[in-house]
Amino acid sequence: MAVHVGALMFWGAAPLLQQIAGLRSFRAGAAAGSWAGALALASALAWVPLQTAVVFDDGAAALDLPSLGTVLGQTHFGRVWLARIGLIVLGLACSRGAGPVAHRAAIAALGGALASLGLLGHAAGVPGALGGIEEAILALHLLAAGAWVGALPILWCAARTLDAAELARGLHRFSALGLGLVALVLATGAASAWWRLGSFAALATSDYGRLLLGKVTLVGLMGIAALRNRNRYTPALERAAAAGATAQVSNERAGLCRSLAFEAALGAAVIVVAALLAAAEAPH
Repeated sequence: MAVHVGALMFWGAAPLLQQIAGLRSFRAGAAAGSWAGALALASALAWVPLQTAVVFDDGAAALDLPSLGTVLGQTHFGRVWLARIGLIVLGLACSRGAGPVAHRAAIAALGGALASLGLLGHAAGVPGALGGIEEAILALHLLAAGAWVGALPILWCAARTLDAAELARGLHRFSALGLGLVALVLATGAASAWWRLGSFAALATSDYGRLLLGKVTLVGLMGIAALRNRNRYTPALERAAAAGATAQVSNERAGLCRSLAFEAALGAAVIVVAALLAAAEAPH
């Protein structure tokens, strides 16, 4: 699950950055998106036999065609999975196109595939309107986190290759969106956590709560790194580029790359912890 989610986040961030940050001269994002798309599709396909083995509590069921058909055709997971596969295939087709229309279509398809994960897990077990609200909140959480975390490896590559002035302009444009993404991640994460925990005491008394504390700590460190990139490295890089100070540009670029790499590593850890949370038994 962690591999699938990470691939979808990274894949969808490439066209998003081209639309929002204007990094059109950065081609590595599109190239990286190709293997991320392949990984997203492969991991989605591998997920079905694993889920089938869990449903039937039998490892042999993973290779049994009737059992696979039952899971795909008669379970909530199967219906959501089929819809996600369709969106991933659509995203693959659109990502091969050129121009803003193809980029927007790819963003929409991949965003839908990522948001569909909110229809599974703990929220799917809540009946009625409350369950629908929880699923919507989780979908928003996934979309905001995906845009933030998925952009980081691409920004790291851009920081190594792009002209300093263009890079600074792109970072400024993305940071305006980034503030909203961080706020949305925190708000939707807090709402989802409260429903799952039921009380503050569960943070310390349950495995789910301790995992959640670990996730919150990692996200907090990511936020600190993001603020440092916004308030320290981006303005310094912009000033150095305007002054033509080649040595200072090199130093600021190196610092920005280190900070983005650290933030991206934290993001990968958050995805792993989130996958563990999805599998853990919630107190409430």
